[in-house]
Amino acid sequence: MDRRTFLRRAGLGSAGVAAVAAPVGTYALGHHVGSTQLDGNYSASVKAGMTRGGVNVWWSVDTDGDKVLALTFDDGPTKQFTAEVLDILGRYEVPATFFLIGEMVVRLPDLVQRMVDDGHEVANHTYDHFSAAIQSPADVRATIERGADAIAELVGDRPRWFRPVKGHVTGTVLTAAAELGHDLALWSVSRDPGNGTAVDDMAGVRANYIEALHEGAVVIFHDGIGRSAFEATGPDDDLVLARRTEIDALPEVIEAYLAEGYRMVSISELIDEHAAGRDATG
Repeated sequence: MDRRTFLRRAGLGSAGVAAVAAPVGTYALGHHVGSTQLDGNYSASVKAGMTRGGVNVWWSVDTDGDKVLALTFDDGPTKQFTAEVLDILGRYEVPATFFLIGEMVVRLPDLVQRMVDDGHEVANHTYDHFSAAIQSPADVRATIERGADAIAELVGDRPRWFRPVKGHVTGTVLTAAAELGHDLALWSVSRDPGNGTAVDDMAGVRANYIEALHEGAVVIFHDGIGRSAFEATGPDDDLVLARRTEIDALPEVIEAYLAEGYRMVSISELIDEHAAGRDATG
């Protein structure tokens, strides 16, 4: 994904988001190094809840030809899908990084503990799965912190990684992530790269995952259904079907990746093996 595509998908190209405090810095393949820069009266900005800081945003890595990728899963844990996903990963003996909703961590701690026991990495996906694009700065900070704390209460430490809901990266998200010690992980391969794949089109979903494969990819699947997992209205039927389609495709996608000679690792392993100490120029 090039810089322009990333900015468009993340919302940073719009004037509305830029006015919040768009990140500045320089871009390299799959990586943004930037910081929130406060213009004008710094003292007044601090009193308004703004701080200086920096955070890395990754959506892929230049691996210099090494066939390695990171599998990631969003929105879990859930009773519908998480155990099945863990069974599939165990069958192929591949690790993954799970971006967890704090509300679901509290409700289903045994599944999170199984992730850890099975050798997977756990990460933060907010507490309540609201997009930063529709929240106040205080609410953005609160949901990120509560999500991190829900995981820490169970496994002992706040996670290294944060993934914003819907990939919405705003200045407020970057500031809160920096203050809480998170780096951000987005993705470069998904079930639908923008071509309108139907929720039940498993052949199309499978093809999208396989055809978009590249060295250093961060691949996004889902083992959850967002807020509909705990809202009073109950699960969203179309979203459940979309997730069912992804998970049904997962074994064949993993087999295709393995057949191409790819090694699957956690987000931390991908970054630490191939990008440790790398600056924005690569």
